[in-house]
Amino acid sequence: MNLRMAHGLNEGEIETYTKIITTNVFSIAEYKSNAKRKMSSFTHKHEAYEFIIPFNTIPLMHYENAIYIGEVGYCYPVNPNVMHGIEFDLDSNLIDIVIDIKYLDEIKKELGFENKYFYTRFLVSKELITFIQIYVITKNEELIKKIVSTLINDGLSLDKDARKPDKKYFTNMNESIIYMMNNYLDPDLTIEDISKHSNYTYTYFTKAFKRYMSDTPINHLNKLRLSKAKELMKNKSLSLEQIAKMSGYKTQSNFSEAFKRIVGISPIEYRKKYL
Repeated sequence: MNLRMAHGLNEGEIETYTKIITTNVFSIAEYKSNAKRKMSSFTHKHEAYEFIIPFNTIPLMHYENAIYIGEVGYCYPVNPNVMHGIEFDLDSNLIDIVIDIKYLDEIKKELGFENKYFYTRFLVSKELITFIQIYVITKNEELIKKIVSTLINDGLSLDKDARKPDKKYFTNMNESIIYMMNNYLDPDLTIEDISKHSNYTYTYFTKAFKRYMSDTPINHLNKLRLSKAKELMKNKSLSLEQIAKMSGYKTQSNFSEAFKRIVGISPIEYRKKYL
């Protein structure tokens, strides 16, 4: 198959990528948001593996029947022949990697992961980003196997994917999710404020949100804020206190508690390990 075509719905949309490098087994594309021309929302499927690495939050992504947010700092794997895409016109920067199914499966077998399946997102390592950066500059094809091997080692897990929402809440939930996305940096934003945009009562909204997004409203709000924080943490001149306030948190302690609970490590540890 033409791996280049797996980056989007059609050639016109694929041309919105800033850079694409394609071989017979591997294709990598860099997307930088452009106010004049954005990639339109779409869903599609293909026979190749795909790995999406956001550098800004992607409001809503599709994976089969699931809808979820694409957070900074994570890689989102797409298995072959799975319907996937984006809910809104793309307004985020990202790296998109497409890999021939036979090539990746051969490396999986070499590494002892022959019967393993990519179930869910995983943290992006410094090693992976380094290999990608060097490859984009040098186009040295010897780095392709290193990139693919790193994706396999980092991404294969026994954990089950939680992306299983109930589609019947689609219409009412989307309005509230858009409102949350547009206002999550406001430290005074409450779940009750968000629920008013769903036409549900507060109690029913929280239940419907969990069914639709496979997550609670407060966790989803925190994920948006922490995704912004991880983007800001790349700027070494910003303190954690500054980052907390710029991400929608009233205090650094609230920020640090949410970061440790959701990401699994402290902001300081994350900055050292992944940035």
